[in-house]
Amino acid sequence: MTHRSETPTPPAGPVRTCTGCRGRAPRSDLVRLVLDAAAQRVVVDQDRTAPGRGAWLHPSRECLDLALRRRSIGRALRAAGPVELSAVGEWFDQRQPPPAPDAPEVVTTSSTKKAGWKPMGTR
Repeated sequence: MTHRSETPTPPAGPVRTCTGCRGRAPRSDLVRLVLDAAAQRVVVDQDRTAPGRGAWLHPSRECLDLALRRRSIGRALRAAGPVELSAVGEWFDQRQPPPAPDAPEVVTTSSTKKAGWKPMGTR
């Protein structure tokens, strides 16, 4: 009996890693950030053709916030010191739709609390 291994098919085109969530995605799904060395600030490379090293992010504010919290953008670009990220934040803010005023707030509770159980302690 012959078994065929189920190997996933590789995505078409180059794959990059998001510096925010560390997820891998095709290059076409991510946003490229580059360092403007003269001004020591990071800008969005919309054409993906600027020279130099690039950092990649999913086009979501959550991934940008994760990257800012981890300080991973400067490391990915191998910047010598602190970099200015205000232009990147503005670009992401322009791309995000404002929240709907009538949208209900999402409340998540664990299944143990729903069942009435107490969470298990560590002691």
